[in-house]
Amino acid sequence: MRFKHILLAMLTTLLVATALAAHAQVQLSLWNFNDENFNVDGGVLGGSLTLLGGVTHEWVTGSPLDTASPNRGMNTRNYPAQGTGNRTAGVRFNTPTTGYMNVVVKLDFRWSNTASKYARFQYTVDGANWIDGPQLVATGGDTWYSQGYGGLLVVDFTGNSAVSNNPLFAFRVVSEFAPGTNQYQAARATSSYASTGTYRFDLVEVQAVPVPEPASLASVAAGLAGLFALRRRNLR
Repeated sequence: MRFKHILLAMLTTLLVATALAAHAQVQLSLWNFNDENFNVDGGVLGGSLTLLGGVTHEWVTGSPLDTASPNRGMNTRNYPAQGTGNRTAGVRFNTPTTGYMNVVVKLDFRWSNTASKYARFQYTVDGANWIDGPQLVATGGDTWYSQGYGGLLVVDFTGNSAVSNNPLFAFRVVSEFAPGTNQYQAARATSSYASTGTYRFDLVEVQAVPVPEPASLASVAAGLAGLFALRRRNLR
């Protein structure tokens, strides 16, 4: 009887471990910009990025959380003139989630003194229409999000079925007017907004877990059901 109990425990542990392994978090795409190009630097699915609204870029020092050497980030400038182009200029990241679910987006983001204090994270599930995510608000000029908020920006899409297993998923960060106005506000209180103000990006990463295969789920469920039935018989 003792041997049966030990065997039951071992098999249960094995099945649970198999189920958890199928749900392990996977890196889908990563941009750290340390090679000074737009190409993804990691991830099983990859992706692409696009500059929006006439924005240009240059390569400069990256996030303080990036420990690589060299540590580079993508600096963007030439944003819209004051009072124009609300939510049109920034950077778009195309990141398919085909075969994956429970998507999480992470990134670090830096405002210069004269950049718009407000930026908006948006995402799309059809490649064309944009849905508002969190508003990014500068805590001061020349400051990384991770410095002002104690870590990377994290946008968690866990449970969002529209984002899961979607080849058209993309997200972007764009400059935004100050709330309730049609004007940009500078990131530093003593500065004035300027289109030459910069947004800097680094450590842009998308993670997710594999969508379980129906056969695997059925196998695990059947195995666990059989083991519990065996345990009930042994306890009689």
